[in-house]
Amino acid sequence: MSEKNSQTPDQSLSGTFTTNSAEETYSLGKRIGERLQGGEIFLLRGDLGAGKTVFAKGLAAGLGIDPADVTSPSFTLINIHEGRLRMYHIDLYRLDAGLHNGLGLEEILDDDRAVIVVEWAERLGFVPEGAIIAQIFHLSDEKRRILIERTN
Repeated sequence: MSEKNSQTPDQSLSGTFTTNSAEETYSLGKRIGERLQGGEIFLLRGDLGAGKTVFAKGLAAGLGIDPADVTSPSFTLINIHEGRLRMYHIDLYRLDAGLHNGLGLEEILDDDRAVIVVEWAERLGFVPEGAIIAQIFHLSDEKRRILIERTN
């Protein structure tokens, strides 16, 4: 895995990273997950098959959650996993943009003791304050560029 800047995800949760396999994408997520304290909101963006769920599995592993339990929740929308911290795994793929009302997301997004991971986050219709956006770009069959930035 190569990094294009001097910051590591362990220091700032921001940076541009290139992974050369699903295993490296998972490992990046795991390293980040190991340092989470709760209250983090990850907004995962990227095309279908870009690696959002692989990254989410890595975050879960870093939180002490069995990554095999983390699957794309496309039909249930929200899955809750317990580990060192609670992780809400939300997938908005099947929702039209902005039609999340009634799902209870406001309460979930306010849980400062949990980590929230939202796949297809662009369908949320807004960016929660302090969220961490992870944009995953599909460069080839295995290679990904992952841009991670914290919002204000």
